[in-house]
Amino acid sequence: MRRSPVPVLACCLVIASLAPLRAQDDLQARMQAYNKALGVECTHCHLDGQWSLAYLPTFDLAYRMQRMVDDLNAGALKQYGGITCNTCHQGKLSPPKVTQEQWERDAKRYEKAFGGDNSLALQMGVFTAALGTGCSHCHDPNNWGSDDNPMKAVGRRMRGMMGAINKHFAGVKNPEIGCMACHQGRLKPAR
Repeated sequence: MRRSPVPVLACCLVIASLAPLRAQDDLQARMQAYNKALGVECTHCHLDGQWSLAYLPTFDLAYRMQRMVDDLNAGALKQYGGITCNTCHQGKLSPPKVTQEQWERDAKRYEKAFGGDNSLALQMGVFTAALGTGCSHCHDPNNWGSDDNPMKAVGRRMRGMMGAINKHFAGVKNPEIGCMACHQGRLKPAR
């Protein structure tokens, strides 16, 4: 016995007619999530009453940031569960950065291992401060150059991810995103 296509067609038409409403609801939910994540109001990025106009520089930056998040979640961070605006911002307009005091403290703690290489000391000091770990999280203290620890490979992938971030800000002031922006002194970033 064949069924009439009329009920299926009617159902499809009803669903299709609701699509613009769902899209508007999705947009509103996304905008509210941005506001909460950054601790701002809509007028931080938009002109009041002219919501679709992109005159403010913050509108362009927000657009670039969302493209960056989408690309990272589809690529470099896919296996780690992805990020949101709140991962880095956590209710603040700007994510935190590693302070000079933080990286100097960590670089000094391991200065013998760096053998006077201040560039390496800075880089490793930033990593340990941003992740809230010690060097042995990625390195074998008996053989610093060893690649046996799988966390060292993760660190390298994360460093490579910086290129994926920076491509979204070509031609504009880079927002200086580093490990601390997402990790904030924790091994696993907030989700």
